[in-house]
Amino acid sequence: MSNSKPIIAHLIYRLDIGGLERVMLNCINQMQDENYQHIIISLTDANNFAQAVDNPVTVHCLGKKQGSDLGIHFKLFKLLRQLKPQILHTYNLPTIEYHPIAWLAGVKGHIHAEHGRDIGDPQGLNKKHNFLRKIMSAFIQCYVCVSEDLHSWLVNHVGITQKKTLLIQNGINTEVFNITKTPSKQLRFAIVARITAVKDHATLLKAFLLLKNDIGIDALPQLAIVGDGEQRVILETFCQEHELSNVDFLGARDDVAQILANTDVFVLSSVAEGIPMTILEAMSAKTPVVSTNVGGIPEVITDGVEGYLVEKSNPEALAQALKRYIKQPELIIEHGENARNKVLTNFNETNMVNAYLQQYKTLVKGQ
Repeated sequence: MSNSKPIIAHLIYRLDIGGLERVMLNCINQMQDENYQHIIISLTDANNFAQAVDNPVTVHCLGKKQGSDLGIHFKLFKLLRQLKPQILHTYNLPTIEYHPIAWLAGVKGHIHAEHGRDIGDPQGLNKKHNFLRKIMSAFIQCYVCVSEDLHSWLVNHVGITQKKTLLIQNGINTEVFNITKTPSKQLRFAIVARITAVKDHATLLKAFLLLKNDIGIDALPQLAIVGDGEQRVILETFCQEHELSNVDFLGARDDVAQILANTDVFVLSSVAEGIPMTILEAMSAKTPVVSTNVGGIPEVITDGVEGYLVEKSNPEALAQALKRYIKQPELIIEHGENARNKVLTNFNETNMVNAYLQQYKTLVKGQ
């Protein structure tokens, strides 16, 4: 590829619609006026929904098979030799092993970002995975962590040296998620997340069932479940069996800002997280958050100020936290204002983009 601008290759397992992908795409879009060219390489495939029609970034899909697919290393090697990027930026565990191949292909700059731990290893204790993360440090100049929790884990548990780690907390465009709230007589709760085991929607629905049995179906708020995934059918069946008629499955959506304008309380029931974009988006939209106390979330939510934090996998605790807003709806406005102020102060997209841009400049300059 002939281009005078330095090329940044972003390697991701699958280009989908999750928070990690939105962080990546938002950063790329905000850097369009900078002197860099960005390309995205998906090891597997790409969901067209994930990339806006006006997005100028080229996406290459390698079609990796599930499980071990050694041929993908050769495919990536050939592609990198063709594109000649100056930097390879990988995201999360499934992509970290490809840095040695990138070195062989001539790529000199290497960044790896940890946005959250694996679904099968939410505490980050898998020795094999952590050994891989550590041994790859011979090929990676910078490990980016999106939360203080992940940063501490990489240094103290995985064993990555302090000088190779960098904390860059996620940030969002606070004007996009600042639509005036639409009034409603009935309270509206919402969760925006992939319907996968790590998000633990099952605990949220169990909490809603407890609320139904406690306050009755007529007093129960609406619950919008935004997202899709392999557990959706199981959850829909649970709602049918327990007559949770107030729960709506909206599927994957591209109008999250408008959905948040129609939401009074945002909920997240995950068993593991980094710093979720959806929480920041909800807070920017003046929406208080009830979330499990995991990962980097306590760095964003102060219990009783911008929302409430509860123990993971505990439907009783989650139900009690949600009930506080049902019984004291005046807290919704107070905590919502606090939430937006917190995001404006600490989680601005411009700061995040500038931090990544500085790393790119440093790596290119050193070549």
